[in-house]
Amino acid sequence: MRNHRALLVAIILIGLIACAPIATPTSAPTRPTIILPTDAPVIVPTIAPTRAPTVASVIAPTIAPTPASKIANEQFDAARALEHNRVLAQDIGARVAGTESGKRAGEYIATQWQNLGYVVERQEFSFEQWLNISTRVEIVAPEKRALNARPIFYSPSATVEGELVAVDNIGAADDFARANVAGKIALVQRGTIPFAEKTRNAASAGARAVIIYNNAPGGYGGTLGEPSKIPALALSGDDGKQLLAQLSQSKITLAIASDTRIEKKTARNIIATKRGARDHVIVLGGHYDSVEEGQGANDNGSGIAVLLELARGLATRQTQNTLRLIAFDAEELGLYGSRHYVENLPSDARAQIIAMFNFDMLGGGSGPLLAGGDGAVGKLARDVAQTLNIPARNFALGNNAGSDHQPFQRVGIDTIFFSRDYNLLHTPDDVFAQVRAEFLADAGRVALQTLLELDAR
Repeated sequence: MRNHRALLVAIILIGLIACAPIATPTSAPTRPTIILPTDAPVIVPTIAPTRAPTVASVIAPTIAPTPASKIANEQFDAARALEHNRVLAQDIGARVAGTESGKRAGEYIATQWQNLGYVVERQEFSFEQWLNISTRVEIVAPEKRALNARPIFYSPSATVEGELVAVDNIGAADDFARANVAGKIALVQRGTIPFAEKTRNAASAGARAVIIYNNAPGGYGGTLGEPSKIPALALSGDDGKQLLAQLSQSKITLAIASDTRIEKKTARNIIATKRGARDHVIVLGGHYDSVEEGQGANDNGSGIAVLLELARGLATRQTQNTLRLIAFDAEELGLYGSRHYVENLPSDARAQIIAMFNFDMLGGGSGPLLAGGDGAVGKLARDVAQTLNIPARNFALGNNAGSDHQPFQRVGIDTIFFSRDYNLLHTPDDVFAQVRAEFLADAGRVALQTLLELDAR
């Protein structure tokens, strides 16, 4: 039955492609007007004039071009997606928003889309970038040795010395109160509630600093989302357990000397548009920035790789709906790119968006494809996965996690979030060797078929 169905779909698609005129992009997206965010305490984004950023060099595509006549007849090509993933992770590397490597990644994406005939726009916005100039953490008693703790994004400059106190449980307000951290340095485990909330709770209880150790063996990177009152530092799970064991035997005194600052930087969303027969819009998006630890191969080189390969397969297809592909910047700092895009859309432009597909962490990890969404498009994606014999399930992000579908979701747009369970995000181990071509293929095939079925409605 599956083979008969696949044959019938192939015959229908070939007939449609043969008869359909090639869609020609006619206009770029309307420039948004500024609507100041109500839920973003960190930044007030501003729109700079639309222009191509000046970049010293752009990574040239290493993928051989495919003749336009053959593109429409090919399905999602995992090998091509994997090569995009390699370029982003290895040739460019970590792509922190506001850095030169971040610009190079954006230009690589823009070049791919321009070569496919999409109308491409670079949407610039300003944000405040936190920088760690130098930070040293040291155990000064009972013995003197360095501790490899790093400040979490938006941790302030400070010089602190004090007794280290372990905080049980998740770091809720009551947990800090029971630990008696006033005038001391708190040690608490990562997980369940956001870094910012743990830090606020520590400060409210009188702590002079907080160290958040990982709930997995290795290290991690993260953000508070906004400047905090006290220093907040990240520590590996292994080092955290060692400190807990030592605290059970004796008191520990720590010294923290941290020099951090905030500078205004520019980031840019890369937006590609292909006009459809009508003005309704389907958005396909994912973030291209990464944290500075590792290569950002799966988070989120893999999501952008899938998006780039989908763009190639859709370039010469005529669609009923207009397609808008967006590579968001500064997601890792607090969804700044997607928030900026959504919050600055006029109400009529928002109303035209019928669905948003988000691609984030698709090439590594384990378990089934995650196709999260409680609306019609989420159900459709999971039905498509079942038809394609690709294991998939629904899911939702916890309170301490975020991704670029959420700003769309908050304004009532139906979203589908493609991802996979992955515990190496924000670590030095998030490298290209973790990426699997078959995982990219699963996500790409389900997304493509979901899009085509949604577009036919």
